[in-house]
Amino acid sequence: MAHNRQGINRNVYTSIPWKGNGNRQFPSWTAFYFIIIIRNIVMNRKFIFLSLIAILSFFAGIISFMPTDAGELPILKNEEDQETGFAVFTEDGDILYVNNIESIERSITGSITVIADGIKISNPIGIVENPPSKSIMSIKDKVIKSLSSNNQVLIIYIDGLGYNLYRKALDLGIIPYLESLGKAEKALTVYPTITDVTFAAMVTGITPKYTGIHSREKKLLEVSTIFDEAAAMGKTSKVIEGNMQIITDEVETLLNIDENGNGTIDDEIYNVALEELKDPQDVLLVHFHSYDDFAHKYGPGSDEALTQLGILDSYIKDLLDNYDGDVIITADHGMHDEGESGAHGTFSESDLFIPIWTRVSL
Repeated sequence: MAHNRQGINRNVYTSIPWKGNGNRQFPSWTAFYFIIIIRNIVMNRKFIFLSLIAILSFFAGIISFMPTDAGELPILKNEEDQETGFAVFTEDGDILYVNNIESIERSITGSITVIADGIKISNPIGIVENPPSKSIMSIKDKVIKSLSSNNQVLIIYIDGLGYNLYRKALDLGIIPYLESLGKAEKALTVYPTITDVTFAAMVTGITPKYTGIHSREKKLLEVSTIFDEAAAMGKTSKVIEGNMQIITDEVETLLNIDENGNGTIDDEIYNVALEELKDPQDVLLVHFHSYDDFAHKYGPGSDEALTQLGILDSYIKDLLDNYDGDVIITADHGMHDEGESGAHGTFSESDLFIPIWTRVSL
C-alpha cells in the first residue's frame, strides 16, 4: 500500500527477501532516505536563498550608510551677509544653526542622516552653507525693539519678492524709492516657502515646528505674536489685508476686494493704508499681494510682474512720506520660474532668500 504524508512520495517499493514467508513488499530504505535528502535540499534552497539576501542586504546597508556626496540633499551656498556655519532645515520645520557638518550618510532605503556638531539629524530638507545673519523671524525682534523705544512701527510686506528678483529690479532701475533706502539685508525665510507658513514665522519669530503652521490649511496660531506682545505692552495693532485673512489670529484685520475691477487689490490696500496713517496704530502691517499674483501668472522676472513691482515702489514711497515711525519692509518668500509662469514652495535659492529693509525714526 502507498501512503503520502507531508508531501513526501513514499510510493517507491521493491521486493526484498523475507525469511520464513517468501517475498513481501517493503519500502527500499535507501530510496526513502535518498528522497528525504533531496526534499531537504529543495526546501533548504529557499532558506539558503533568503539567508543570502539578508547577508547581502546587511553588507549593502553598511556600504550605503557611508559618507556620501549628499545625493539629492540640496545644499545652497550663500555669499552675502554671511554667518560662518550651516543652517540645517529639518523635516519637522525647524532650522538648526551648526558650526560643522561631520558627515552626510545615506542608508540603503534612501534616508539621509546628517551629523552636525555631534547631533544626528534625520532626513533634513536641505542645508544652507554660510547662511545670512538675518531671517524672516528677525522681524519680531525689530518690532519689539521699536515698541520698547515707544516708537510706532509700520511693516510693509511685499508678497513673493525674492532677494534675487530684488537685485534684478535694482539693476533695471524699477524700484528707485526702495533703492534710495539703501541696500536691503539678505535674509533667510522658513520652509516650506509658502505664504501661510512664512507669514506665521514672521509675526511669531519662531519656525514652523513651533508655530504648527506647515501648509495652507487654516489653523489658529496658538503661540504669541507681535500683536499679542504689543497688546501686553498696552500698544495697538492692525493688519491691512487682501480679500482673506491669511493667519488666524485675534488682531484686527481690514479686508479688501478689487472694487474698481482693475485686476489687483493692492490699490485698494494702498488707499486704506493711507487713511490709517492719518491716525496710525502702534503696529500697522500692510500686506501687498500684486507682485506675487503677477509673478505666478507671468513669471517672477516678467515685464508684467516687474512693472507691478514698480507700482508698489511708488505706493511705498507715498506711505513712508506720510509716516514718521519706524519702518520694516520685507517679503515672505521668493519665487522661481516654472514654464511661462512662476511658483514657490521649493528648497531653492530663488524661494528661500528674501530682502529686508529697516528705517528707524530719529
